[in-house]
Amino acid sequence: MKTDGLNAWLASAAERSLNAVLEHIPKDETDETKERLVTVVADRLLLGYSVEAVSFETGGDMTVRLRATSEKPYWDVAIVRPNLAPPVDGWFEADTADIAENLLPMMLGVPIEALSWGDADLKKAVEGLCRERLPGWRISLIVRSAQEATLLEVSFVPEQPLSLAVTSEISSSSIPAVLHSGLRDTLLAGFAPAIGLPVPWLERHREDFAELGKKILNDTRLVDQAKAEPEMTIKTGPITDVQIDLESRRYAVWVWMAVYAGAEDKFPEAGLHFGRRAQIFPHWDMELYTEIVMALDDWNVETRLGTRWSPWRNVWLGGEWSDTDSVWWVRASLDSRQRSPYGWIRYSEDGDANGAVGYRINDFISLELHYDSRNDDPWNVRALVNL
Repeated sequence: MKTDGLNAWLASAAERSLNAVLEHIPKDETDETKERLVTVVADRLLLGYSVEAVSFETGGDMTVRLRATSEKPYWDVAIVRPNLAPPVDGWFEADTADIAENLLPMMLGVPIEALSWGDADLKKAVEGLCRERLPGWRISLIVRSAQEATLLEVSFVPEQPLSLAVTSEISSSSIPAVLHSGLRDTLLAGFAPAIGLPVPWLERHREDFAELGKKILNDTRLVDQAKAEPEMTIKTGPITDVQIDLESRRYAVWVWMAVYAGAEDKFPEAGLHFGRRAQIFPHWDMELYTEIVMALDDWNVETRLGTRWSPWRNVWLGGEWSDTDSVWWVRASLDSRQRSPYGWIRYSEDGDANGAVGYRINDFISLELHYDSRNDDPWNVRALVNL
């Protein structure tokens, strides 16, 4: 059975009720009897409408034409947005911008009484408008009387799972690790508007969330002066994880202390790296640097001067001069990132080789398998504290 004269969402509710009646009418009843029974039931169930005509088609299909019997109100729609902090409120406003515009034609000519039996289908229709753009938000509908219109208010309540916290990790080979904690604290405060949001909706706005993180970092003095370019990888969930690759296009500075195990002729040492970076070609970084390495047993100092190029991300190729025996070295390295392996190797004009493969556990601690052909025990394990 089909209905005519109703809006699409309301027709589904009416047809569901009238088809339930038809199922209990014997199939051998005359069309007149079926029409009379359907008319009686429709007038009682479908408040606000009455049966105008009933027609039967070939094959036994029935079409019931309905007309409104009560006053057709002037409808207006109001979107009641939750109290969200900037910039999240802007994301929500953009998602709900045309919901009222799309909903108004659906309410055209619908009597208020019809909502007593069609409210569930109206809610499904509104949820259909919101499902793709507002995942994780529960819809609530309220009808109010206004001065010149009947107002349909659409409000939103977040549903589980919610974002409860945001954690961040910063990986950088150019900004000292001791400065990362301050940047993380700034991010923690800046990400506060995202707390309490539905995780599916936050996933939909992952790119907006990443742009928010970049703006927070770019507004800090450290990142601004270093001309750093944050790159973010975001994994949404109740605990949203933000991985940040933060590299300066201007300077590279780090300090380390190393302790060796497995080599009797190697003693703890400390080092300082300072580099000046520039980008001669797009995506082709260059660095001029100085390294100072000090042995902590006899305070002997080695000074290195070098230049290197990065043809791709954190891969560097170049050469350096050491004041120890005035030797030139060629050097290749894969810079370290948190919870990931790294490595470097250099080869001197005298035929000596020096290198390591390592794993960076966190901001400050790294472990390496170290090789130096100049030592009696060339292989050893080295633990580094990165500052």
